[in-house]
Amino acid sequence: MNFDLSDAERRFQAELRAWLEKNLPDAWRSEHPKEPWTDERREIARKWQSRLAAGRYVAMDWPREHGGREATLGERVVLQAELVRARAPRLIGHVGLDLVGPALIAHGTAEQKARYLEKMRTAEELWCQGFSEPNAGSDLASLRTRAELDGDDYVVSGQKVWTSVAEVADWCFLLARTELGEGSPAGADTRAPTKHGTISALLVDMKQPGITVRPLRQMTGEAEFNEVFFDQVRVPRKLLVGRPGDGWKIAMGILAHERGPMWTFMFHAVIQENFGHLVGAVKDRRLAGSALVRQSLAQVAIEVEIMRLLGCRSLTADERGEELGPRTSLEKLFGSELSQRVHGLAAELLGADSLLTPDDPRAPWQGRVEKFFLFSRADTIMGGTSEVQRTVIARQLLGLR
Repeated sequence: MNFDLSDAERRFQAELRAWLEKNLPDAWRSEHPKEPWTDERREIARKWQSRLAAGRYVAMDWPREHGGREATLGERVVLQAELVRARAPRLIGHVGLDLVGPALIAHGTAEQKARYLEKMRTAEELWCQGFSEPNAGSDLASLRTRAELDGDDYVVSGQKVWTSVAEVADWCFLLARTELGEGSPAGADTRAPTKHGTISALLVDMKQPGITVRPLRQMTGEAEFNEVFFDQVRVPRKLLVGRPGDGWKIAMGILAHERGPMWTFMFHAVIQENFGHLVGAVKDRRLAGSALVRQSLAQVAIEVEIMRLLGCRSLTADERGEELGPRTSLEKLFGSELSQRVHGLAAELLGADSLLTPDDPRAPWQGRVEKFFLFSRADTIMGGTSEVQRTVIARQLLGLR
């Protein structure tokens, strides 16, 4: 297993650091990796993504013909780590860059690629992902949103939930239930449909009539997610991605991006930084004299390193051309639960001080302990619940039934 950067990755890291030093204004830098979105931060983030795109530092894994570099997984991991290190703004177009773009490149028509990919890359247009529903989250195959063919249009009705950035998105990559064979070329598979085989993927204009977006207020006080209602929304048939019934296959390819080494190293960078803040707060409050406190911190330090090593193992496997497949569930499960342990330990050790707000000069960790603790409750849900990950590990890795 490789534990360090290759020579090529080190050269890329040096090139990137020099570029960031020259192109990232101090006024644009974030205070912390999950800084809340405001109108001002969103505008900065759009400008920043456009600047990154000009330097070909977004969508680096895309083909060169679509503005990418055909970068290795290792180079993309270096990019994520360096953006966190430089306190660069969060990528506002990450849904398009990491999820929708690769799906269009793999399954979209030439017309769809020409129309959407470049504006996706530069953040001129933002995307959301319409997958989860009130009764179809982890069990995505049970979704009920329907798209019925009417002439040259699909008519979409239904509800989506936990839809990130829907409040500002221009387009939605939507999964909806269609009839197998609708609009298919001659000779297409028209066998009796399964609940997986009637799901199709559509590109939906979010600015048209019939779409209602309602923010969902979280216990952190922020509203990063939304529920979205579709009421007789018309979608041209040419905006179907792949064939009718291909939606499940396309969705599984998208979800794999949420649980792979890129997620691991990005999540590791955030957890490592927050753990550093916790250690600093413990020292400031002279709590390190307790053997129990030191042992708790040592245990977390070990687990943070284990998370890095899990990512290294996947990187090595990718370099060997091995299929990662269900092994990514190990990283998702371990990382999301580690996040809860880190932030839970912070609240436990800092006690009442963890409730102090950012405007209080006595507040540890810039007054964000409580918010990070509350947000971490969602880590074992988003991107696939821990229960789902354990099922994947048991069945597909351990062969249990």
